[in-house]
Amino acid sequence: MHDKIAYLIKHYLWIQKTYRFIFNSLLWLIGLFVKIDDRLVLLSSYGGKNCGDSPKVLYEAMKADERFADYKYIWTTENVKSEGTVCVDTISYFFTALRAKIWITNVNIERGLSFKKKETIYLNTWHGTGPKKGGNAVPGRNDYDFSDVNILCVDGKYMHDVMLNYFGAEEENLLYSGRPREDELFSFTSEDSRGIKEKLGIPVEKKIILYMPTWREYQPKDIDYKLWKNMLGEEYVVLIRAHHFACDIKQFEQNENYFIDVTAYNNVNELYFVADILISDYSSAFFDYGLLKKPMFCYAYDYDRYVKEYGLFMDLEAEFPRGIKRNEVDLLEAINSMDYEQYAKECSDYCHSYVAHDGQATQACLKRLKELLDGDGFI
Repeated sequence: MHDKIAYLIKHYLWIQKTYRFIFNSLLWLIGLFVKIDDRLVLLSSYGGKNCGDSPKVLYEAMKADERFADYKYIWTTENVKSEGTVCVDTISYFFTALRAKIWITNVNIERGLSFKKKETIYLNTWHGTGPKKGGNAVPGRNDYDFSDVNILCVDGKYMHDVMLNYFGAEEENLLYSGRPREDELFSFTSEDSRGIKEKLGIPVEKKIILYMPTWREYQPKDIDYKLWKNMLGEEYVVLIRAHHFACDIKQFEQNENYFIDVTAYNNVNELYFVADILISDYSSAFFDYGLLKKPMFCYAYDYDRYVKEYGLFMDLEAEFPRGIKRNEVDLLEAINSMDYEQYAKECSDYCHSYVAHDGQATQACLKRLKELLDGDGFI
Protein backbone atom coordinates (compact mmCIF):
# COMPACT_ATOMS: atom_id res chain seq x y z
CA MET A 1 0.00 0.00 0.00
CA HIS A 2 2.83 2.40 0.91
CA ASP A 3 4.50 1.89 -2.48
CA LYS A 4 1.21 2.45 -4.33
CA ILE A 5 0.60 5.73 -2.49
CA ALA A 6 4.17 6.84 -3.19
CA TYR A 7 3.70 6.06 -6.89
CA LEU A 8 0.51 8.14 -7.07
CA ILE A 9 2.16 11.09 -5.34
CA LYS A 10 5.13 10.96 -7.72
CA HIS A 11 3.16 10.60 -10.94
CA TYR A 12 -0.03 12.66 -10.46
CA LEU A 13 0.50 16.37 -9.93
CA TRP A 14 -2.87 17.13 -8.34
CA ILE A 15 -2.38 14.35 -5.77
CA GLN A 16 1.14 15.64 -5.14
CA LYS A 17 -0.11 19.19 -4.55
CA THR A 18 -2.91 18.04 -2.22
CA TYR A 19 -0.51 15.85 -0.24
CA ARG A 20 1.99 18.67 0.13
CA PHE A 21 -0.55 21.30 1.17
CA ILE A 22 -2.21 19.20 3.86
CA PHE A 23 0.91 17.72 5.44
CA ASN A 24 3.09 20.82 5.13
CA SER A 25 0.45 22.79 7.01
CA LEU A 26 0.08 20.10 9.66
CA LEU A 27 3.81 19.70 10.23
CA TRP A 28 4.37 23.45 10.34
CA LEU A 29 1.76 23.69 13.08
CA ILE A 30 3.21 20.77 15.06
CA GLY A 31 6.70 22.20 14.64
CA LEU A 32 5.69 25.30 16.58
CA PHE A 33 5.48 23.13 19.71
CA VAL A 34 8.47 20.84 19.10
CA LYS A 35 11.81 22.05 20.46
CA ILE A 36 15.02 21.27 18.58
CA ASP A 37 17.58 19.04 20.31
CA ASP A 38 20.92 20.67 19.49
CA ARG A 39 22.77 17.34 19.81
CA LEU A 40 20.43 15.12 17.78
CA VAL A 41 21.32 13.86 14.29
CA LEU A 42 18.81 12.12 11.99
CA LEU A 43 20.39 9.94 9.30
CA SER A 44 18.72 8.36 6.28
CA SER A 45 20.15 6.25 3.47
CA TYR A 46 17.95 5.58 0.44
CA GLY A 47 14.83 6.50 2.38
CA GLY A 48 15.49 3.96 5.12
CA LYS A 49 16.34 0.98 2.92
CA ASN A 50 19.67 0.55 4.72
CA CYS A 51 22.11 2.27 7.03
CA GLY A 52 24.87 2.71 4.50
CA ASP A 53 26.35 4.78 1.68
CA SER A 54 27.68 8.29 2.41
CA PRO A 55 25.47 8.85 5.50
CA LYS A 56 27.13 5.82 7.14
CA VAL A 57 30.60 7.17 6.31
CA LEU A 58 29.70 10.51 7.89
CA TYR A 59 28.12 8.80 10.89
CA GLU A 60 31.28 6.80 11.58
CA ALA A 61 33.47 9.87 11.07
CA MET A 62 31.37 11.96 13.45
CA LYS A 63 31.42 9.21 16.09
CA ALA A 64 35.22 9.23 15.94
CA ASP A 65 35.53 13.04 15.90
CA GLU A 66 35.83 14.77 19.27
CA ARG A 67 34.02 17.82 17.84
CA PHE A 68 30.84 15.69 17.81
CA ALA A 69 31.57 13.63 20.92
CA ASP A 70 28.28 14.28 22.72
CA TYR A 71 25.92 13.92 19.75
CA LYS A 72 23.09 11.37 19.52
CA TYR A 73 22.20 9.57 16.30
CA ILE A 74 18.96 8.09 14.99
CA TRP A 75 18.71 6.13 11.74
CA THR A 76 15.59 5.81 9.60
CA THR A 77 14.48 2.33 8.56
CA GLU A 78 11.68 1.12 6.29
CA ASN A 79 9.98 -1.36 8.58
CA VAL A 80 12.24 -2.50 11.41
CA LYS A 81 12.40 -0.43 14.56
CA SER A 82 15.11 -0.97 17.15
CA GLU A 83 17.12 1.18 19.52
CA GLY A 84 18.57 4.13 17.65
CA THR A 85 16.17 3.85 14.71
CA VAL A 86 12.80 5.22 13.64
CA CYS A 87 10.50 3.89 10.90
CA VAL A 88 10.23 6.22 7.92
CA ASP A 89 6.88 7.91 7.17
CA THR A 90 5.53 7.32 10.68
CA ILE A 91 4.43 9.95 13.18
CA SER A 92 7.58 9.23 15.18
CA TYR A 93 9.69 9.83 12.09
CA PHE A 94 8.32 13.30 11.48
CA PHE A 95 8.55 14.23 15.18
CA THR A 96 12.19 13.10 15.17
CA ALA A 97 12.88 15.15 12.05
CA LEU A 98 11.36 18.23 13.69
CA ARG A 99 13.50 17.68 16.80
CA ALA A 100 16.83 16.95 15.08
CA LYS A 101 19.40 19.72 14.75
CA ILE A 102 21.17 17.94 11.87
CA TRP A 103 19.72 15.96 8.96
CA ILE A 104 22.07 13.76 6.93
CA THR A 105 20.83 11.86 3.87
CA ASN A 106 21.76 10.71 0.37
CA VAL A 107 18.21 11.13 -1.01
CA ASN A 108 15.84 13.23 1.11
CA ILE A 109 14.50 13.71 4.62
CA GLU A 110 11.29 15.64 4.02
CA ARG A 111 9.61 12.91 1.90
CA GLY A 112 8.41 15.37 -0.73
CA LEU A 113 7.25 17.87 1.87
CA SER A 114 8.69 21.13 3.18
CA PHE A 115 8.83 21.41 6.97
CA LYS A 116 12.50 22.03 7.78
CA LYS A 117 13.06 24.58 10.52
CA LYS A 118 15.44 27.44 9.88
CA GLU A 119 17.71 26.27 12.73
CA THR A 120 18.02 22.74 11.32
CA ILE A 121 21.18 22.01 9.32
CA TYR A 122 20.46 19.82 6.31
CA LEU A 123 23.38 17.90 4.73
CA ASN A 124 22.57 16.00 1.55
CA THR A 125 25.41 14.03 -0.05
CA TRP A 126 23.18 12.79 -2.89
CA HIS A 127 23.74 9.24 -4.11
CA GLY A 128 25.41 9.48 -7.47
CA THR A 129 26.36 11.27 -10.65
CA GLY A 130 24.67 9.61 -13.59
CA PRO A 131 23.18 10.08 -17.04
CA LYS A 132 19.54 9.48 -16.13
CA LYS A 133 17.23 12.49 -15.83
CA GLY A 134 16.28 13.29 -12.28
CA GLY A 135 14.51 15.81 -10.10
CA ASN A 136 11.98 18.08 -11.77
CA ALA A 137 13.29 17.09 -15.22
CA VAL A 138 11.25 13.89 -14.86
CA PRO A 139 7.74 14.19 -16.37
CA GLY A 140 5.13 14.53 -13.64
CA ARG A 141 7.62 15.71 -11.04
CA ASN A 142 7.57 19.22 -9.67
CA ASP A 143 8.23 18.55 -6.01
CA TYR A 144 12.02 18.76 -5.75
CA ASP A 145 13.08 21.84 -3.81
CA PHE A 146 16.59 21.71 -2.38
CA SER A 147 16.66 25.40 -1.54
CA ASP A 148 16.59 24.47 2.17
CA VAL A 149 19.53 22.05 1.88
CA ASN A 150 22.43 23.80 3.66
CA ILE A 151 25.21 21.49 2.42
CA LEU A 152 24.76 19.71 -0.92
CA CYS A 153 27.65 17.64 -2.26
CA VAL A 154 28.54 17.97 -5.93
CA ASP A 155 31.54 16.75 -7.89
CA GLY A 156 31.80 19.13 -10.82
CA LYS A 157 30.00 21.47 -13.22
CA TYR A 158 27.66 18.74 -14.47
CA MET A 159 26.09 18.06 -11.06
CA HIS A 160 26.28 21.77 -10.25
CA ASP A 161 24.00 22.48 -13.20
CA VAL A 162 21.69 19.55 -12.51
CA MET A 163 21.17 20.54 -8.90
CA LEU A 164 20.53 24.21 -9.70
CA ASN A 165 18.29 23.63 -12.72
CA TYR A 166 16.29 20.55 -11.70
CA PHE A 167 16.46 20.27 -7.91
CA GLY A 168 16.05 23.91 -6.88
CA ALA A 169 19.37 24.07 -5.02
CA GLU A 170 21.05 27.35 -4.09
CA GLU A 171 24.53 28.12 -5.40
CA GLU A 172 25.94 29.08 -1.99
CA ASN A 173 24.96 25.73 -0.48
CA LEU A 174 26.90 23.57 -2.96
CA LEU A 175 29.99 21.83 -1.62
CA TYR A 176 32.48 20.77 -4.29
CA SER A 177 33.70 17.64 -2.56
CA GLY A 178 32.45 14.50 -4.25
CA ARG A 179 30.62 12.03 -2.03
CA PRO A 180 32.00 10.66 1.27
CA ARG A 181 31.34 7.05 0.25
CA GLU A 182 33.89 7.44 -2.57
CA ASP A 183 36.78 8.43 -0.25
CA GLU A 184 37.51 4.77 0.44
CA LEU A 185 38.27 4.14 -3.24
CA PHE A 186 41.47 6.16 -2.82
CA SER A 187 42.77 4.16 0.14
CA PHE A 188 42.60 0.50 -1.00
CA THR A 189 45.79 -1.54 -1.41
CA SER A 190 46.79 -4.72 -3.26
CA GLU A 191 46.51 -6.53 0.05
CA ASP A 192 42.89 -5.41 0.26
CA SER A 193 42.28 -6.89 -3.20
CA ARG A 194 43.48 -10.29 -2.09
CA GLY A 195 41.33 -10.12 1.05
CA ILE A 196 38.21 -9.16 -0.90
CA LYS A 197 38.71 -12.01 -3.37
CA GLU A 198 39.12 -14.38 -0.46
CA LYS A 199 35.82 -13.19 1.09
CA LEU A 200 34.08 -13.74 -2.24
CA GLY A 201 35.66 -17.15 -2.73
CA ILE A 202 37.43 -16.10 -5.93
CA PRO A 203 40.90 -17.45 -6.82
CA VAL A 204 43.49 -14.67 -6.84
CA GLU A 205 44.45 -15.27 -10.49
CA LYS A 206 40.90 -14.80 -11.82
CA LYS A 207 39.87 -11.61 -13.63
CA ILE A 208 36.60 -10.09 -12.42
CA ILE A 209 33.76 -8.46 -14.31
CA LEU A 210 31.21 -6.51 -12.26
CA TYR A 211 27.77 -6.20 -13.88
CA MET A 212 25.54 -3.53 -12.30
CA PRO A 213 22.33 -2.87 -14.25
CA THR A 214 20.18 0.01 -13.11
CA TRP A 215 16.50 -0.08 -12.14
CA ARG A 216 13.64 -0.16 -14.64
CA GLU A 217 9.91 -0.15 -13.98
CA TYR A 218 9.57 -2.77 -16.71
CA GLN A 219 11.01 -6.30 -16.78
CA PRO A 220 14.75 -6.26 -17.53
CA LYS A 221 16.33 -8.57 -20.09
CA ASP A 222 17.68 -11.83 -18.72
CA ILE A 223 21.36 -12.65 -19.12
CA ASP A 224 22.33 -15.49 -21.45
CA TYR A 225 24.61 -17.08 -18.90
CA LYS A 226 25.78 -19.84 -21.24
CA LEU A 227 26.77 -17.32 -23.92
CA TRP A 228 28.72 -15.18 -21.45
CA LYS A 229 30.68 -18.14 -20.15
CA ASN A 230 31.39 -19.54 -23.60
CA MET A 231 32.61 -16.21 -25.02
CA LEU A 232 34.54 -14.96 -22.01
CA GLY A 233 36.24 -18.22 -21.13
CA GLU A 234 37.61 -19.49 -17.85
CA GLU A 235 39.86 -16.54 -17.00
CA TYR A 236 36.87 -14.49 -15.73
CA VAL A 237 34.40 -14.52 -12.85
CA VAL A 238 31.25 -12.38 -13.20
CA LEU A 239 29.80 -10.57 -10.20
CA ILE A 240 26.18 -9.48 -10.63
CA ARG A 241 24.73 -6.72 -8.46
CA ALA A 242 21.08 -5.76 -8.93
CA HIS A 243 19.80 -2.26 -8.20
CA HIS A 244 18.53 -1.73 -4.62
CA PHE A 245 15.03 -0.99 -5.99
CA ALA A 246 14.92 -4.26 -7.97
CA CYS A 247 16.83 -7.03 -6.26
CA ASP A 248 15.45 -10.01 -8.20
CA ILE A 249 18.08 -11.86 -10.22
CA LYS A 250 17.21 -14.88 -12.30
CA GLN A 251 18.67 -17.93 -10.63
CA PHE A 252 21.84 -19.35 -12.16
CA GLU A 253 24.27 -22.10 -11.32
CA GLN A 254 26.36 -20.46 -8.63
CA ASN A 255 27.99 -23.79 -7.88
CA GLU A 256 30.11 -23.26 -11.01
CA ASN A 257 31.74 -20.28 -9.25
CA TYR A 258 31.46 -18.29 -12.47
CA PHE A 259 28.45 -16.04 -11.81
CA ILE A 260 28.18 -14.72 -8.27
CA ASP A 261 25.21 -12.73 -6.95
CA VAL A 262 26.65 -9.84 -4.92
CA THR A 263 23.43 -7.82 -4.60
CA ALA A 264 23.51 -8.19 -0.83
CA TYR A 265 27.26 -7.58 -0.50
CA ASN A 266 27.57 -4.79 2.03
CA ASN A 267 30.40 -2.67 0.59
CA VAL A 268 30.08 -1.80 -3.10
CA ASN A 269 33.45 0.00 -3.00
CA GLU A 270 35.16 -3.33 -2.41
CA LEU A 271 33.43 -4.72 -5.49
CA TYR A 272 34.54 -1.71 -7.54
CA PHE A 273 38.10 -2.06 -6.37
CA VAL A 274 38.44 -5.78 -7.00
CA ALA A 275 36.73 -5.70 -10.42
CA ASP A 276 38.88 -5.45 -13.54
CA ILE A 277 35.94 -4.37 -15.71
CA LEU A 278 32.58 -2.72 -15.03
CA ILE A 279 29.47 -3.28 -17.14
CA SER A 280 26.47 -1.06 -16.54
CA ASP A 281 23.91 0.95 -18.51
CA TYR A 282 22.46 4.22 -17.16
CA SER A 283 23.93 4.00 -13.68
CA SER A 284 25.92 6.42 -11.55
CA ALA A 285 28.25 3.44 -11.02
CA PHE A 286 30.24 4.64 -14.05
CA PHE A 287 31.31 7.79 -12.21
CA ASP A 288 32.27 5.95 -9.03
CA TYR A 289 34.13 3.15 -10.76
CA GLY A 290 35.65 5.58 -13.25
CA LEU A 291 37.67 7.15 -10.44
CA LEU A 292 39.68 3.91 -10.38
CA LYS A 293 40.77 4.38 -14.02
CA LYS A 294 39.70 0.97 -15.29
CA PRO A 295 37.67 -0.16 -18.35
CA MET A 296 33.88 0.32 -18.39
CA PHE A 297 31.28 -0.86 -20.89
CA CYS A 298 27.81 0.56 -21.45
CA TYR A 299 25.48 -2.36 -22.19
CA ALA A 300 22.23 -0.61 -23.14
CA TYR A 301 20.05 -3.18 -24.93
CA ASP A 302 16.94 -1.02 -24.36
CA TYR A 303 18.53 2.35 -25.11
CA ASP A 304 15.76 3.76 -27.32
CA ARG A 305 12.98 2.70 -24.95
CA TYR A 306 14.85 3.92 -21.88
CA VAL A 307 15.54 7.32 -23.41
CA LYS A 308 11.87 7.65 -24.39
CA GLU A 309 10.43 6.57 -21.02
CA TYR A 310 13.01 8.01 -18.60
CA GLY A 311 15.21 10.43 -20.49
CA LEU A 312 18.96 11.06 -20.19
CA PHE A 313 20.96 14.19 -19.52
CA MET A 314 23.91 12.62 -21.39
CA ASP A 315 24.07 11.33 -24.95
CA LEU A 316 25.68 8.01 -24.09
CA GLU A 317 25.56 6.77 -27.66
CA ALA A 318 27.74 9.67 -28.78
CA GLU A 319 29.82 10.32 -25.64
CA PHE A 320 30.53 7.03 -23.90
CA PRO A 321 33.96 5.58 -24.79
CA ARG A 322 33.48 3.51 -27.97
CA GLY A 323 29.72 3.95 -27.76
CA ILE A 324 27.05 1.72 -26.27
CA LYS A 325 26.56 -2.02 -26.82
CA ARG A 326 23.01 -3.06 -27.69
CA ASN A 327 23.43 -6.85 -27.57
CA GLU A 328 25.43 -9.38 -25.62
CA VAL A 329 27.55 -10.61 -28.53
CA ASP A 330 28.83 -7.10 -29.33
CA LEU A 331 29.47 -6.48 -25.64
CA LEU A 332 31.44 -9.66 -25.08
CA GLU A 333 33.41 -9.27 -28.32
CA ALA A 334 34.38 -5.76 -27.23
CA ILE A 335 35.65 -7.08 -23.91
CA ASN A 336 37.68 -9.82 -25.58
CA SER A 337 39.28 -7.50 -28.17
CA MET A 338 40.12 -4.44 -26.08
CA ASP A 339 43.58 -3.15 -25.30
CA TYR A 340 43.15 -3.00 -21.52
CA GLU A 341 45.51 -0.11 -20.76
CA GLN A 342 44.42 2.04 -23.68
CA TYR A 343 40.73 1.56 -22.99
CA ALA A 344 41.24 2.18 -19.28
CA LYS A 345 42.72 5.58 -20.15
CA GLU A 346 39.78 6.43 -22.43
CA CYS A 347 37.33 5.58 -19.64
CA SER A 348 39.30 7.53 -17.07
CA ASP A 349 39.34 10.61 -19.33
CA TYR A 350 35.58 10.29 -19.86
CA CYS A 351 34.91 10.10 -16.12
CA HIS A 352 37.24 13.02 -15.41
CA SER A 353 35.37 15.19 -17.91
CA TYR A 354 32.34 15.02 -15.59
CA VAL A 355 33.61 14.53 -12.04
CA ALA A 356 36.53 15.47 -9.81
CA HIS A 357 37.37 13.96 -6.44
CA ASP A 358 40.38 14.22 -4.14
CA GLY A 359 39.36 11.57 -1.62
CA GLN A 360 38.61 14.12 1.12
CA ALA A 361 34.82 14.48 0.84
CA THR A 362 34.14 13.29 4.38
CA GLN A 363 36.38 15.85 5.99
CA ALA A 364 35.06 18.59 3.69
CA CYS A 365 31.50 17.79 4.82
CA LEU A 366 32.40 17.78 8.51
CA LYS A 367 34.35 21.02 8.17
CA ARG A 368 31.38 22.78 6.56
CA LEU A 369 28.98 21.23 9.09
CA LYS A 370 31.05 22.49 12.01
CA GLU A 371 31.20 25.97 10.48
CA LEU A 372 27.43 26.08 10.27
CA LEU A 373 27.03 24.76 13.81
CA ASP A 374 29.35 27.50 15.02
CA GLY A 375 27.30 30.07 13.12
CA ASP A 376 30.01 30.84 10.54
CA GLY A 377 28.01 31.68 7.43
CA PHE A 378 24.81 29.93 8.57
CA ILE A 379 21.78 31.81 7.36
